[in-house]
Amino acid sequence: MHNLQKEKLGRFFWTGLGLWNVYFILKFIMAQYGYITFEPLYNAVLLLFILLPIASKKVRVIRTLIAVVLGAALLYSESWLPGPESITGNANAIAGFSATYVLQLVWDFINFKMVALVLCVLFAYLLLCNWIRVSFFTIGYFLFMLIYPHYVQWQKAPEPAQETPAVAQATMPAQGTAPVAQPASADGAVTSDTIDQWYKAFLQYESSRRAEIPQGIAAKDTPFDIILLNVCSLSNDDLEAVNLAQHPVFSRFNIRFDHFNSATAYSGPATLRLLNAACGQSDHNTLYDRRRPECEIMNRFGQLGYSQHLFLDHAGQYDNYLQVLREKAGLTAVQETADKKFPVHYLAFDDEPISDDLAVMRHWKQVVASQKDNSRTFSLFNFIALHDGNRLPRKSTWEPFKPRAQVFLDDLDKFIGELEKSGRKVMLVLVPEHGAAVRGDRVQPDRLRDIPSMRITQVPVMVKFFGIDGLPQEQIHVSGNTSYLALATLMGRVLEHNYFGAEGGAVPLADLVRDLPQTNPVSENAQSIVLTYRDNDYVRRQNGQWVLYPEER
Repeated sequence: MHNLQKEKLGRFFWTGLGLWNVYFILKFIMAQYGYITFEPLYNAVLLLFILLPIASKKVRVIRTLIAVVLGAALLYSESWLPGPESITGNANAIAGFSATYVLQLVWDFINFKMVALVLCVLFAYLLLCNWIRVSFFTIGYFLFMLIYPHYVQWQKAPEPAQETPAVAQATMPAQGTAPVAQPASADGAVTSDTIDQWYKAFLQYESSRRAEIPQGIAAKDTPFDIILLNVCSLSNDDLEAVNLAQHPVFSRFNIRFDHFNSATAYSGPATLRLLNAACGQSDHNTLYDRRRPECEIMNRFGQLGYSQHLFLDHAGQYDNYLQVLREKAGLTAVQETADKKFPVHYLAFDDEPISDDLAVMRHWKQVVASQKDNSRTFSLFNFIALHDGNRLPRKSTWEPFKPRAQVFLDDLDKFIGELEKSGRKVMLVLVPEHGAAVRGDRVQPDRLRDIPSMRITQVPVMVKFFGIDGLPQEQIHVSGNTSYLALATLMGRVLEHNYFGAEGGAVPLADLVRDLPQTNPVSENAQSIVLTYRDNDYVRRQNGQWVLYPEER
């Protein structure tokens, strides 16, 4: 009787973690490699709740059900998956996804390495649980993590400073350079507050920056056309991932920006930033707060006599794309492709027909050719042929990125060749919106862009001049960190120097790009921000703490 009472008493006070050992061990492993950010306080509360001694079997069952819900919610909050705010904020856009695309996204979210890891840990636990007290080691390791966090890489976050940090500043730089982050404290340590102060200083500094664009055009200035080729889903990393970084078309451009940051991972804000290129970089919310006429590059050139034109390979209706551009960026250009019938090349993720891009580009020549030779035109192209989820007509599965990118780059190569033969004076700018996230990392799976990592927002921006003889064959590289302000400044210089007015260009090509304004790499979506600070990337989500962005893959 005494032994039976003692056994019951032991069961009452100590039941162990059971299968919860698998849950915590998996979290230890994922946190170690940066797949989640481990929250010690909340996990400690969950652990104590699970170990809470309860005599009633029914109550223990209810406790288990509650713990399962809490554990799942905690793991989701610690993961890098899109938060509820991100999902609800994009509810209308997500509702437009086709059923086929949704199923493919769900399939892509399955991480088979994680599935294999779960099975391995589960089998190991089932094998050992009858031989050793696994709970003892799980709890012991957890306590070790809490007591000696510096010996366990359980959370990739900035280390706290030993002294109260001073305000990090973005000082006024010399002309053409980016603001310089100053040390936050005497020992140079980095904290979340340090980065947040630097970010605020960055925005304040950027708010005062403007591109220099001439106020008027003299009669002697040579007319030319401007084309902004705004392409969805094309980053430097995408090109490397599919072995297209050395496509021949890139060598045909005169200028290449090696480190251009599109500053976002979504189409709407990307084009808004492009259309507001005459000003420094703003935060995401400012893009949608109000119009800023002094920043609107197409309207600024419109005041100088440039007629505006818009060419799309889509209808511009998804997520109110075109309406937002008109309301928030003052876009007045007529959509030249609205009533035209072009061959359908793809069906989009929402089943919208996508026109053949080469046909759309050739239509530009028909529109411009109808105008007099001394006309000045400013055209915005927006192409979504490379967007995730596009498929060929009569196909149920999406077309892989590489063949679509190959076709687009080949078409662009043909269009460039035709422009060269036309003899028309043109400034062509390839400026992608963002990347396709062809290959994911520890933060996000392939094709997910909720967090605008630098691998997604570093895009291949290039410029080519047509109708000027004697330009150097060697491509000029802009090697600094740049964004839209540098592009607007370059366009202003082309106008200011009457660059098309002399053989070989009115000024040397190298002088045209010298000391272009640089911009620190900061990328934003509605719910997350990624920035580079002291050569490291940091991320903040839903106004939380800044944490070190996990190393790639």
